[in-house]
Order: sequence, then C-alpha cells, then structure tokens
Amino acid sequence: MSVRWLRRRLSRLVLLTLIGVSRQSSAEPARILFVSHEQTPFSARIRGEIEAMGLSILSAEVLDVDDALGADAAARVIEYPPPRCVELWLRDERTGRLVLDRVLEAEQMEAEPGAADATSAVRASEQLRAFFQPLREGSAALELMPPRPPPPPLKSIATPRAAALHSTPTRAKAEDGRFFQQLAAAVPLQPGSLGLDLLLRARARIAASYGIGAKLVLPLVQSTVSSGGNAADVSASLFGVELSGRFVTTPLATLDAHAGVSMVWLSASGRAQAPYTDRVDRKLAALPSLGSELGFRLTKHVRLCLGAELGVALPKLELAFAGQSVATWGRPLALFSAGLGVAWGNP
Repeated sequence: MSVRWLRRRLSRLVLLTLIGVSRQSSAEPARILFVSHEQTPFSARIRGEIEAMGLSILSAEVLDVDDALGADAAARVIEYPPPRCVELWLRDERTGRLVLDRVLEAEQMEAEPGAADATSAVRASEQLRAFFQPLREGSAALELMPPRPPPPPLKSIATPRAAALHSTPTRAKAEDGRFFQQLAAAVPLQPGSLGLDLLLRARARIAASYGIGAKLVLPLVQSTVSSGGNAADVSASLFGVELSGRFVTTPLATLDAHAGVSMVWLSASGRAQAPYTDRVDRKLAALPSLGSELGFRLTKHVRLCLGAELGVALPKLELAFAGQSVATWGRPLALFSAGLGVAWGNP
C-alpha cells in the first residue's frame, strides 16, 4: 500500500514539474535574428515593428543559417542592390538550420526620399505582423501555422528566384544611374620610356547590364624612343566608341568589360644629330581594343576604378630614324588606368 502511494505521489510530482516547465518555456518570447548591413530609416522601422510584437531581437550584420544564435526565425533587410526587400527565415526543427520562407519586396514609391522610406516600411510592417503572429504564442506554433500569402502591394517572390537574385554575386546588375563618367590617369605600354595620359570616359546605359559610350585619351607626358645618338618624343591621342557589359556585382565591387574601336593620332618629334635634321611625323590609324574595369564602391554613386585594355593599331605604325625602322607602335598597345567614376541620373 505504501509503495503504490509513493508511486502515485512521485507521478504527480513529475507531471506538475513538466507542466511548470512547459508553461515557463511557452512564456518566453520567440528569438528573432535581425540582420541589417547598415542602419537606415527603413531597417529601423522594420526592427521597431518586430520589437512592438514582444519578440526578442538578436542583431547581426551577416546571416549564418547554420549558426543562428538559437533564433526561431530571422528577418534580413536588403536595401542594395534594388529592389529593396525583407527576407523572412524560419528554423527547421529537424535540422536546426534557418530556411528561407518568403521574400517581401517593397514597391518603390514616387515621393520624397524620406516619405518613400516611411511608406514602404508601413506596407512591409503589415506583412511582418502577419508572418510573426504565430511566434508570439511560442516557438511551437512555427510547425503548426502555415505561412500566409502576403497581400498587395507587397508581392511574394518565389524562393529559388530570390536566392538567385540576392545570394549569387556574379549575376549582372544595373548601374546605380543611367549615365557614368570617369576621370583617370593612364599609363601606356609602348616603345620607349613610360608616358602618362589623361583618360576621359562617358557611358549611357541602354539595357539592364549593358551600355554604350565614348572615350578620349590625351597625352600628358610623352615617351622617348632612342636609337644610337638619335631620339624621338612619341605621343598618341585616342578618341573612340565602345560597348560595355557588367558581369559581376557585389555590395563592395563591380567588374565590367568593354570592347570598342578608336582613332589614333600618333605624333613623333625627332631630335637628330648631324647630318640628320629634326622633323615631326604624324600618322592616323585605327585601334580596336578589349578591356576590363574593376570598380570599388566608395559611396553609393562613386567608385574607384582600376582598368586595363589591349589594342592593336591598323595599319602598322613604325618609328624610323634616317629611313631605318627602330620600333613598331601599337602592336600591341596596353593601357592601364586608375581614377574615379561617378554614376548619375534616374535608372
């Protein structure tokens, strides 16, 4: 009799303990990992909406789906590159990893910059409340409550497409603006000593990742070609058109490629010893070229540009002293540049 009584008491004690632990765990607010690269009015409003629901916030700059600090869900704010959106992630109870559930894309509003941020955030907050509502009663509701489709004006983007849009850094993106201008110093690799040129480039975007533009190269420091006791100062001016394409873009850098053709005005001013006389020769030729440019973002619209291109002069241009060829110019011509680029205008 005493054994049965002891077992019954022990069973009741275990049951009461389990009920107390369950109530205590269910009373704890769900942990939400909030990921934002920088503090903006849009991200601050989204964070405030989540905190207003009584959820616990964990801040991070990078989302790690394997090590999510024990969070039940995550909200990642992506403001660049456009379109601006909020990724919503849920924890998979089987694997413990965060899984992308949906992406809420904010419509771009035609208003003042501050008003556009506030309007987009208000619309996004309506969807956030609908998504995080099941988490207010405990993390156990995550498996019971199916995701709700977002109403307009926010549209739900398919997960594969969203992953390809935001997690693949090598997909081409549009420029910050419709027009792009660059001012750079350029060093041509040509016969003789090193020279220095001024490079001016302008480009207009004609498609999402492609543009058409023009470039102008003006000599600042001439190169010197010497042979025996004779020498000549050589300089070349270029003007041409080119097509460009963007193949890699990340929040920190971009990679462009361009191809075009330029007209070359080559000038050689000789300094001869007797019995030869000084003279100036000028020739005109074409220069097809291919190149690439790596841009590091300094601000939203300003980039530090490092470029390189390679061209071949047509027809062949030769430098001759007293009728004897001493060098061939532009076969090939390499041009390395470094400068600043600015994108502007409505995309």
